[in-house]
Order: sequence, then structure tokens, then C-alpha cells
Amino acid sequence: MPTKIEQDDSPQKVYIIDDESNLRTSLLNFFDSVQIDAVGFGSAEEFLVTAEQGSAGCILLDIQMPDMTGLELQKELTRRNNPMPIIFITGNANVSISVSAMKAGAFDFLLKPFNSQAVVASINRAMEFDRIARVKKAEENKIRQRFCRLTPREMEVWEFVSQGLMNKQIAFEMSISEIMVKLHRGRMMKKMNAKSVVDVVRMFDRLSTRGGKVTSLHS
Repeated sequence: MPTKIEQDDSPQKVYIIDDESNLRTSLLNFFDSVQIDAVGFGSAEEFLVTAEQGSAGCILLDIQMPDMTGLELQKELTRRNNPMPIIFITGNANVSISVSAMKAGAFDFLLKPFNSQAVVASINRAMEFDRIARVKKAEENKIRQRFCRLTPREMEVWEFVSQGLMNKQIAFEMSISEIMVKLHRGRMMKKMNAKSVVDVVRMFDRLSTRGGKVTSLHS
């Protein structure tokens, strides 16, 4: 059964970044007419200085701009761990640039002049993608906060439980009695707000990193 996606009420905006002032004005007027909150920036540098870190929404970004290009801004946002989805816009159907943008994680790629319905559809998809990502990130932060309350023993038990080991097996692995395993397990389940082993596995997977151990997150 799929996990239910909770609601996220963070106000979302479309961040238009394009050095063509006429296009920015046209887009701002259009978004206002369809009741989409939007703000415009004449350069990548202006956006980086003005926009708040952690803002919700998506970015409508021109690829070819003077000074810092759209691709360079994309790299900088990745470096800053800014997760907002990027919809690239360009008047040049350069395949290699398009491929580079998509490989770097671009959400979509639109050619100028673009159809207004296509823009709205892409933005709506990007907004939903952003909303879901924020809900999942908030859930991950809650799990991480609970995890940091565990004692070293409870962390060990959590990892063994997530691997499907029974109490007797965990006792052997930890060289402690089965009674102590039950004690640590009960405390761990309560602190993690886990109702079942399935919950433990799900939360462990959310915090695990490929090739690493969850216990390292406590440091």
C-alpha cells in the first residue's frame, strides 16, 4: 500500500530568471492572470543574492545569459543543496545543452516561443514535485531527530530489527540477554514512534545512505 503524501502549505512561487526584460514582464503578467505567484530576476547573480534559501516552488530559467549561464546557476544551486525543480527555457534547440541540463537534474526543457498551456502544465508538475519532496524531507528530518535520541544500544537493536533478525538472534549478535534485547527494543520502538517492524524498516531505509550505516548519522 503506497505511503500517503501529507499536505505541505508552504507558499510556492515561480522564480523567473531571464535577462530579457520584455519576456520577464510578459511572463509575470501571464502568471498573474492565471493566479500563479511569480517573481522575476534579470540575472542568475540577482537571484542568488535576493532569493531566500529553502524557498518553495520552481525555477523558470533561461539557459543562455551573460555572466553566469543557466547551466552554471544549476551547478551552483546543486552545490548549495537547493532542491527546487528547474524548468529550462531557451530559443536555441541545442541538443547537447539540453542533454547536459537534463543529466544535471533539470525538471523540464521548453523552447521559445513556448505555448502558454505547456508552460502552465510544466509548472504545475514541478510545483507538485517540489511539494512532495518537501513533505518527504520534513518526514526524514523528524525520523532523524527521533534517531538522535536513541542510545548506542538502541541504535544497534534498530539496525538488527531492520534486517529482520529475531530477538534471540539480536541477543547473540550483541552478546546480551534476550531480556535486555526486549528492553532496548521496546524503548527504541517508542522513541522512533514505530508501531511495527515494517515501520522500523521503512524509517531505517529513509535514513540509510548507499554503502553507509545509519549509525553514523548520530555523530
